[in-house]
Amino acid sequence: MSELAEVLRKARQAKGMSLAEIQETTKIQRRYLEAIENGNFDVLPGHFYVRAFIKSYAEAVGLNPDELISQYSSELPDPPKVEESPPPLRQNRHGRKERDGASSKWMSRILLYLFAILVIGVIAAGIHYALKNQGANPALPQTEPKEGTTPAKKEIIVPPPDTPETKQPPQQQQPPVANGKLTPAPKTGSVINYELTGADKIVVKVTAKKGDHWMDVSGTNGRVGMKTLKEGESQTFEVTEGNMALIRVVRARDVEVFVNGQPVDTSEAKKSGTQRIKIVRK
Repeated sequence: MSELAEVLRKARQAKGMSLAEIQETTKIQRRYLEAIENGNFDVLPGHFYVRAFIKSYAEAVGLNPDELISQYSSELPDPPKVEESPPPLRQNRHGRKERDGASSKWMSRILLYLFAILVIGVIAAGIHYALKNQGANPALPQTEPKEGTTPAKKEIIVPPPDTPETKQPPQQQQPPVANGKLTPAPKTGSVINYELTGADKIVVKVTAKKGDHWMDVSGTNGRVGMKTLKEGESQTFEVTEGNMALIRVVRARDVEVFVNGQPVDTSEAKKSGTQRIKIVRK
């Protein structure tokens, strides 16, 4: 049996997860999951899907997919080889020089003609603009004041005095209101239940305190998100549709779970395997 397949199978068993749970998490068909655990990588559809399926499987059981692929790359099918295109044929240097010389002479002549046309156009436009302005704005004769008359005084407009601005008192900000109230409910088997009242959505924040943890959050309409949290890493999910959120997390005692900013008690969670936490919004 493949050593890579054995590592994945043992990791799944250590998490307490079945192939059905892996299928639900990764959306990979069960027959492909069985082929991976048996080392039958040729059954998978193509080189790209072999590595993609193994990475998804590794994330679901809490392993580092990149390190796993790098360590056991020798067991995976080789990528298809890309055929190199033949080098271009060398052209006759003498013929190319003659063609380049003739082209450069014609190009120089064309550029010279274009430059001459451009200069003539600029000069013509300048003359036309000057004649147009001279005809539109004829010079006005200056008139001197007659003897015995005094020039008219300009009326001085006095602006009104400034009025002090009245400052509006600052509006008092209302203190933020807590988004709902979270209360524990009786457990259903191994499922930890909570009820959330007075909230318009469910906001879940999970922080890994110790080690790496795989987790996902689902709502009434299906999965909202999935992630493998590294130690000290946090992730927030929002469930805006429906009135239920289901949290699944591996080794829940070593994580912190907050719902709408309020803590969830995970001290009674499973020591190993996947713990389910259900939040029902009233």
